[in-house]
Amino acid sequence: MRLGGFSFYAEKVFPEKSKVRWRCTRRTCRAYAHTLHDRIFALSNVHSHQPPASAAQRAAATLAQGKVASDE
Repeated sequence: MRLGGFSFYAEKVFPEKSKVRWRCTRRTCRAYAHTLHDRIFALSNVHSHQPPASAAQRAAATLAQGKVASDE
């Protein structure tokens, strides 16, 4: 699941209740979400890290670095 630029994985699934406990994919981060019938009902979106940069942001940064290097 993606939420606010962060990725979460399904840590525990309760199929009989249509409930899922999600954890941030960063091992040391304590952020979590709980969904019931595919809707978030509990959320601790306090992460111990910044969201990873998107591919578009990384490409733009790489292009900007290349332009600066070629201008010098």
